[in-house]
Amino acid sequence: MSTESAFRRDTQMKREIAEIPGCIARQIDQYGSLYKDVGRRLRAHSPAVMITVARGSSDCAAAFLKYMVETRLGVPVASVGPSLSSVHRRSLRLDRAVSWAISQSGASEDINALHSSNRAAGALSISLVNSPHSRLGQNADIAVAIGAWPELALPATKSFVCSLVAIAAILSEWTGDRNLFDSLRALPELVERSYTADWGVAEDALARCDSALILGRGAGYPIACEAALKLKETSYVFAEAFSAAEVWHGPAALITPERPVIMFVPSDEASVGALAAADKARDLGARVFVVSCNQSRDCLPMPDAPNSVVEAIAMIARFYALAESTSGMRGVDVDSPRALQKVTVTV
Repeated sequence: MSTESAFRRDTQMKREIAEIPGCIARQIDQYGSLYKDVGRRLRAHSPAVMITVARGSSDCAAAFLKYMVETRLGVPVASVGPSLSSVHRRSLRLDRAVSWAISQSGASEDINALHSSNRAAGALSISLVNSPHSRLGQNADIAVAIGAWPELALPATKSFVCSLVAIAAILSEWTGDRNLFDSLRALPELVERSYTADWGVAEDALARCDSALILGRGAGYPIACEAALKLKETSYVFAEAFSAAEVWHGPAALITPERPVIMFVPSDEASVGALAAADKARDLGARVFVVSCNQSRDCLPMPDAPNSVVEAIAMIARFYALAESTSGMRGVDVDSPRALQKVTVTV
């Protein structure tokens, strides 16, 4: 498939990526008060620990939740494998805990099993779902809709972005950071502007590689995890995500001139360390692409953002467009990726 035809093709994934700004705007208007109510309830509950229950892209969203809760509230957040309940038939001790399940479909057996077990063990249960009438939505003390429905493309895009928006909105109320909630209203325009940024150099590199490293730190790490997952499922690139700190504890041996490195660097406290890691990777011969609103060497530019949270959310929306166009250049039918189905039901 030629570069020209790749850009001209119309896919379901491409159409849904274009819908993301409108979804965010409607989401804030329709569910903003709900998110504030959930934030107030969490503040009153004052949990000692939070458990996340998710798989796939939803687990990447859970990593974003972990980053937000731990850095802003000091509450530890642990991701627990759903098979604890569905396979091993075990439960946890969850006094003063919150069980937070995230799912697009709300149908997976193991997600529901662990969430139910956590609720029975005394945890306040929250389900973040695209379909609040799903089993997972009904199986909770609080059902939180994200408003991305319907999402028909196999690779989840707008549902992931809307999950992050809901998390940020809830945390804004829980922490009392009203400026964060207000900044989410800037996201639709920010995402629209990001789509016009030229990321052609990264597209060319990804179209010709067999594998890639996707790095991030702070708010950028959950984004890196989701970006790596999307490259696998849309373009069949063996992409691995690592913390920009953790990569030096072994995985740095994978850094070579033949393997592109994409680094997500939102403007938070972790950005200095992330940029230092980018320089170290270049010293090892890698072609490093830094996603940032601050111009730097081999920068994949982003528009200026009011804070690192909305900046990070805009970054993954822009990356989705890169993944979709890259799939076309690699000759992959992104609307029918092999071995995948829209609703994944695991036990």
